[in-house]
Amino acid sequence: MDNNLKLLALGELYCQDAEIKDLIDAIDAQNLEKLVFEDNAKYDWFDRIVEVEDQLLAIEISDQQFKKINLLSGECCHTFSLVMPNWDGEGDEFNIKSFAGIEKMVNLTCIEFLDFSSSNDIERLLDLNLKEINEFSGLSDIQISRFSNQGIMMS
Repeated sequence: MDNNLKLLALGELYCQDAEIKDLIDAIDAQNLEKLVFEDNAKYDWFDRIVEVEDQLLAIEISDQQFKKINLLSGECCHTFSLVMPNWDGEGDEFNIKSFAGIEKMVNLTCIEFLDFSSSNDIERLLDLNLKEINEFSGLSDIQISRFSNQGIMMS
């Protein structure tokens, strides 16, 4: 699974799954953002904190947990801000390059605030039971038409 897709999934599960929340809170409690903010910081202002990202990506997500995901939103994603505390939503650092593995999110109905311009397999989304894609960028007119023809609301 694409690392950024997994970070989005973990961000959604943070609000829906106590086990995932506890694991993420334990990572957050390490206060690794100091690696950006302290004097003589290890990382620059808009760098990813590798120590945080590696720990987040090491979290196993079960099929039962994937079933809890009905929304993927790139807006204010908690895991993104843990990895890059100063991320302002601009830039392509968290763009999804591949949607391989998204089929595990069998109850996913809505995707919002994503930039699809870096994705090489957007057609995978056509196999889901999506109802809506909103506040998006990076989809061609042909792709938008294909989603609309499948009954997916595009806004």
